[in-house]
Formats: sequence, structure tokens, C-alpha cells
Amino acid sequence: MEWNEKTLEFLSQRFLDTLSPNPEARRDAERLLFVAAKQSNYGLAVLRLIAEPSIDEQTRQAAAFNFKNHICSRWLPCAADSGISPIRDSEKEQINTLIFPLTLSSSRLIQTHLNEALAIICKHNLPAAWLPELTSIQPSQSCSCRSLRLRQWHHQEGFLEIFAPLLQELFLKTDSLINCSAGGSAAMLTPLLESQSLCCRIFFYLNFQELPEFFKDHMNEWMGVFNKCLSCNYPSLESTADGLELVDDLRSAVCDNINLYMDKYEEEFQRFVEGFALAVCTLLREVSKSPIRDQLATRAINFLTTVSTTSAHHALFAVAGDNGISDICQSSVIPNLSLREKDKQLFEMDFMEFIRRDMDGNTRRRIACELLKGLATYYKPQVTQVVSHEIHKLLSSFATNPAAQWKDKDCAIYLVLSLATNKKGAYVRTDFFDVQSFFANFIIPELQSPDVNSYPMLKAGSLKFLTMFRSHLPKPFAMQLFPELVRFLQAESKVVHSYAAMYIEKLLLLKDEGGRSRYVGSDISPFLLQLMTSLFDALNLSESEENQYIIKCIMRVLGVAEITREVVDLCLGGLTTVFSRNPKNPTFNHYIFESVAVLVRRACERDISLITEFDSSLFPRLKMILADDVREFIPYAFQLLAQLVELNIQPISPDYMEMFLLLIAPNPTNSWRSSHEVPALVRLLQAFLQKAPHEVTQKNLLGQVLGVFDKLVKTPSTVEQGCYVLNTVIEYMEYGVIAPYMTFVWSSLFTHLEHKKSVKLQKCLVIFISLFLVKHGPANLVDTMNAVQRNIFIAIVDRFWIPDLKLIMGTMEVKLTAVAATRLICETPAFSIQQLQMTLVSRPEQERAIDEPEMPEISENVGYTAATFVNLYNVGRREVDPLQDITDPKQFFVTSLAMLSASHPGRYPWVIRYNLEKANQDALIKLCTAYNCAIV
Repeated sequence: MEWNEKTLEFLSQRFLDTLSPNPEARRDAERLLFVAAKQSNYGLAVLRLIAEPSIDEQTRQAAAFNFKNHICSRWLPCAADSGISPIRDSEKEQINTLIFPLTLSSSRLIQTHLNEALAIICKHNLPAAWLPELTSIQPSQSCSCRSLRLRQWHHQEGFLEIFAPLLQELFLKTDSLINCSAGGSAAMLTPLLESQSLCCRIFFYLNFQELPEFFKDHMNEWMGVFNKCLSCNYPSLESTADGLELVDDLRSAVCDNINLYMDKYEEEFQRFVEGFALAVCTLLREVSKSPIRDQLATRAINFLTTVSTTSAHHALFAVAGDNGISDICQSSVIPNLSLREKDKQLFEMDFMEFIRRDMDGNTRRRIACELLKGLATYYKPQVTQVVSHEIHKLLSSFATNPAAQWKDKDCAIYLVLSLATNKKGAYVRTDFFDVQSFFANFIIPELQSPDVNSYPMLKAGSLKFLTMFRSHLPKPFAMQLFPELVRFLQAESKVVHSYAAMYIEKLLLLKDEGGRSRYVGSDISPFLLQLMTSLFDALNLSESEENQYIIKCIMRVLGVAEITREVVDLCLGGLTTVFSRNPKNPTFNHYIFESVAVLVRRACERDISLITEFDSSLFPRLKMILADDVREFIPYAFQLLAQLVELNIQPISPDYMEMFLLLIAPNPTNSWRSSHEVPALVRLLQAFLQKAPHEVTQKNLLGQVLGVFDKLVKTPSTVEQGCYVLNTVIEYMEYGVIAPYMTFVWSSLFTHLEHKKSVKLQKCLVIFISLFLVKHGPANLVDTMNAVQRNIFIAIVDRFWIPDLKLIMGTMEVKLTAVAATRLICETPAFSIQQLQMTLVSRPEQERAIDEPEMPEISENVGYTAATFVNLYNVGRREVDPLQDITDPKQFFVTSLAMLSASHPGRYPWVIRYNLEKANQDALIKLCTAYNCAIV
């Protein structure tokens, strides 16, 4: 494709047409561009169009997008493997010459696409044509480099040796220009400081993994400018909010760099520590006065905290003046603990974000307390004196005028709480302050206040305090406080009633020694109905309709409480009303369905007749979710339906059987094609197979069930789910029913094993063979497999079963495979002697057993996407051990071997390799030797 006026006109019109609202025009343009892309020099022509200033911005953006895709499909030599002709070397050279300067000069949106192209090019090599451009970058251009991704070049051999000197040259050149313009205008200084900020960010990236030799050799130059960045003032910039933000961004980047060096390269950095500590302390005194400079404040405090805990440098604080520690605390720590107006606004306007920051956030207040703890590492008496004095002063101020000085008490609560906790989350008493006295005199009065709506931030702080120290509360005292806490669930403040729910939920999780729950159902029975009523009422409060802390508390209470019919009626009505609103918060929604599941499970454990009430209330709503195609809820609905089916008393009702028929229909709904819904569908199908095997037999439905298995096992992402269906069929159906289908089953498995061999499928095959053998005997196993192909059983055992035994994990699965292998050896002795050397590969059981975990915490970003499935813990299928009469597979092996040898003495001197723990080897060898059977 030649570059001329005609080419420019053709390409610009086609790219413009790709943006047309007319679908036909778009398709026609895309077709013509696809054809044109096959011509040589097409990519070069598009790049020249992007550089053409006479073409409008939108058209050039579309061209940049097309260019990126063209490079992606045709740059690397492997493009030829896909039948697409790659870009010729001569065209690549010209593209390399043009693309880098064009990227630097382009708008951000075009840069985005060109950067993707750069990344692809750099996977092949770092073009030499770019080096002059890198060398000539000016400070005014450096911000155009912001989006250039260094990681796309960093792996290139020799890149650091080329780039690091260029970066330093630009950094020092910019510094000299700043020196000349220190008193200049904001317009003059802005690009220079932006350039320095970018250089600092790049410095951090290049030094993050290890200290490059170049930066080690030139540390004086870099650290000198860093110190200057922290110490210098820029009046023309700092007089405006935007300018101050720019200056603080540069200083924050510097703090990140010196933090990195302090943390990872302390030995090389130690000669600079004192100068930076003084500069940061001086800077922090000024920054602490401003309520809006959080980013810089936290970075600066982080650096001082690291210094304070370092044995080689902590003494810097002791010599920072006559009252060095006190001065640091008073000037840099305490001012950053005070509650600010924007904290109050966040408390009132966005309670979820306030809670997130208050509990887990890297906030200014939290970082300031970490500095106090750091200082206390070597100067505990001085810090304790300062903290005690400050807390007394704050509380005295509050006492003189509570209405006006309530923020002082909030600060005192935060200070005590922060200093009494460690980073690992274990809450411990400290010597900073008398925590027990503070709790009795200043926390309890807030909790017992008749008005739950007065001073809401103090109430929230007190509830947080109580939550943090919940494990230290004697049980009788905690139960005495319980009714008070229930009152706070009705507080108008969303943070307050959320913290009340959080406390109750976490209290019920506490365990004593031995793993026994500290609080059980009988403890909360006197308050249960009022508690549940208050929790559901809280979900009707403004903006708390999707409060995840409330719903999580409901779930936790139901997991502990003694569930009576009265509780069922109250909670079932409340929960079904809530999820009928179709809420949008994924975490909230998950806990709704967990709450329903735990209510059903625990109520039916106590009274199975309640299943009829759950059926009548839940089934129509779950069916409506499926009918309305509420995608977010469908996986949950299938899991709850599975739970209801498993709890139902046989025979299964016609309504459920109708759903079962839809589930296994030859052309089922799209749900089977949605991978994130398949686990829930399989869970429901397993429930039907377990509960209604006779209906499956009578209606001749097994063929359709196995059709589902075959469809699932064809797809790598659902192969395990297909095998779960198959295992359930084997476990619950009679052999006479499944025998006619076994040729189809084995053929399906062997075909997929041949064409799509995977570890998942291999493990599934081992477990299925083992399950079939223990349920229906070795003879039926061998016969059905060999019916597919003569002697295929031997090949499968040699090539897959024996080698893949080592893949099996989990106590029940290990037991199943071990017992199956033992039965094969001992129940088919002639076969074993002639054709098989069986190896039972077994790592020590403690390495393989997988204990059932407690319900995991659900992260805030949990949810339903097109690619994820979220399991309901409280619907978890309780696996039935198919070998309940066998407790020890090793003992079963020894016993079976003894019986075989006793019935045929001296006949079987074959060798079995069975890896045993040392304690079991001697007894086994002695026994087997007596029966003339060697064990190695």
C-alpha cells in the first residue's frame, strides 16, 4: 500500500465509517479495512494517518485502535502459523522509526492504543531506533511518557544499562531548571515538577526488586535531589489547591523511594537516614496542620515509623532536641489523630466507606498510631507519659463541655484502642493506659446511654472498642450487656447500627480452649425474638436496606440459636421479603441466601416436619427467580432447591419432579451452557438422584441423566462436574439399572481421556473406577470395561489408575482408592498374578487429609459474574462415606491379604509395594512373611 493522498482519503473515510451509527456502514468499512490489511505497508500507512494533524481526533483514535490490533495479529513471526502473513522486516523498521516519537506527542487516548502496540513490539526486541528518542526527551515532554509501560522493556537485556543513565540525566536536568525557576510562575514550574514526579515513580519501579548497580553508584546524586524536594518551598504553586497537590505528589513519591531504600537497602542507605529523618520531621510539622494532605502525611509518617523501629537509627529521635520524643508526638502524631470535618461527612454520607477505612484502611489516624507504637519500641516510658498526658487532657476537655468537645473523647477512644492492639489483630492490654479503667468509666456509660442516637460518632467508637476487646469480656458481663447492644440496632446512624450488628456477629464466633463455642443457643434464647426483630427492622432503615453487616449478623445468629417454629415464621418472612427486592450488593445477597440455607438446615435438624413450611414459602419464590431469569440469583436458587430436595420426605412432590425433568431434558435451558451455573445445577441433579432413584428407574430417565454427564465431561471447565453426576449415579442406582449404560459411560470417558487428557479427568477416572469397584465388585468392573474393547481394563489400570493414585487427595478419597485397589488384588487373584503388579502409592495421611473448614469470610468483592460461582456454605452437600464399615484402609489391606493367603497357602508369592509409615511396616512385613507374601 503506497502512501499518497488517495490512500489517506481511503483510510480516513473507512475509519470514520467504523464510528457510524449505521450498522451497515460499519460492517462495510470493517470489511474493506480487513481486505486492505493484507497489503504490505498497511500498518505503516495507518501509523502515518495517525500522525496526520489534518485528520480529526476521533478518526485518528479509530485508526490507532486498528493499528494496535494489526500489530497484535501480524508483528510476531508466529503470525504465519495462524495463516496470517506477518509484517515484513522492512516495514517493521519504518514503523519502529515513527511509533515512539508519535506516541510521545499523541493525546492520551491515542497513546493508550499505541502503548499496546509498543508492548507487542517489545516482546520481540527493543528497537535501536528508539534510543535517540529516549535520550532527547525533555522535561516538558516527560509527562507524555507517563503511560509508557516500563515493564514491557524491563526484561530486555541491557535495557537498564541504557535507560538508567538517561533517566538520571533527565532528572538532574529538570532539577537544574527548577533551581533556576524556583521563584517563577506556577505555569513555568508545573511541567518541571510533573517531570520530577514521574522520574521518582520510575526510580521506584526500577529499584523495587533489587538495587541496580547504576543507582548504587549514583546514590549521592539521587538522594541529594530527593532531600531538596522535601525541603524546598514553591510559593507560586503552594498558594493554590491544585499547585499544592502537585507539590505533595512529588514529595509523596520521594517518601515512597526513601521508604523503599530504608526497608530493603538499609546498609547502602544508612548514611542518608539522619538527613531525611530531619527533613521529614520538619515537613510533617507543617503537613499535620492541614486536614487535606493525607497522602503526604501517611507517607512521611510511614518513613519515621520505619526509622523508629530500626536499632541502628532510632537514637535520631532522642537527639532531636531536649524533648525529642515529646516534640515528635505533639507536633506530628497527636494532630493527625484528631477527627476532621471530612471524617464526619463520610460518617454521615457514606457509611460503608467510613467503616472500611475505620476498620482496615491505611488512614492518617491509624498511621499516626503506628508511629507511636514504633517510638515505644525503644522509648516506651517517654511515649507512655506523652500518651497518658494527652488522653487525660482530651477527657478533661470533654468533661468541661461534652456537647462542644465530644471530638476530644472520640480522639481519646481512638488513641487507647489503637495503642492497645497489635498489627496481627490480636487485642492485648498495654502499659500505655489503664484500659480496664477506661472501659468502665468512658465506654460503658456510652453503651448504657438511654438515647442511642446522641453523639453517634462516640457511640460508634464505643461499639468498636467493645468489639475489639470482646474476647476479654467475661461471659456473664457480656450477656449482661447484650440487651443494651440490641437497642443500638435501631439507632438512626447507619455506622452505629452496623457496628452493633458487627459486635454481636463476632461475639458469637468466639471459641474457648478446645474449640468449644463460648456462646451457644441457650445463652441468647431470652433475647432471640427481640434480637431478630431488631435486625430485620434495621434492614428497613433508610440506606441500610442492603447492609451487609446486618444480614451477616442474621446469618450468624441463626447458626447459633435454638430454632423454634416462632423463629422460623419471623425469619422466613423477613428473609423472603428481603430477597424479593432484588438487591444489588453481591456480598449482601450472598449472606441473604446463606441465612436462608442455615435457617432451613438448623430448623429441619430440630424438626423435620418444618420442611413442608419451607417448601410452601420458598419453592414459589425460587421458581420465580428462575422464571424471571434473575441471573445474579440463579446459582443460589439452584443450591437452595437442592437443599430442599435432600430434606424432603419421599416420594418427591410432582412440582419437584417437573423441575427434574426440565433439568435433564435433551435440550435444556441455557443454564447448562453457563459455566458459573453448572456447579449449582449439578448439585441439584445430585440431590434428585440421591432422593428419587426409583423415579429415575421407573420413568426410564437414566439415559437423559447420562446425557448431561457426557455433555459436561466434554468441556475441560466442567469435566469434574460431569464426573460428580456419574459418581452419584453409581452410588445410588442399582447395578441392574446402570449395567446397560456402562458401555456408553466407559466409551465417553476413554474418548475424552484420549483426546483431552487432563489432571482433572485423570483424578476423576481414578475415583470413579474405585467407587464402581467397591459398589458393584471387581468382576463387574472388569467385564463392563472390557466390553468396550478387549483387555482395555489392563491398559487403563497400567497407564492411568496405578500412576494416578498419587493425585488423589482428601481422607475419604484416599480411603476409597486404597480399599478399591485392595479388593482388586485380593478378589481377583488369578488376574493379579498373571497380569498386574499393583502399587498402592500413599503419602502419609496427614499430608493428604483435607479438613472441612469453617465457613470462610466473604470478601467485599464476592459476587456473581459470568465466570464465577459462589458456593453456599450452609447448603454444602454432606458426602456419604460409601465405606462406612471400614475405618482403616491399611488394616483392611492387611486383613484382606491374610484371608487370601490363608485360603491359598503358599500360592501367591507376589510382590506388592505399599508405602507405609514406619510404625506400621514391621507388623505388616511380619504378617505377610507368615503367608509367604513379600512386601517392599
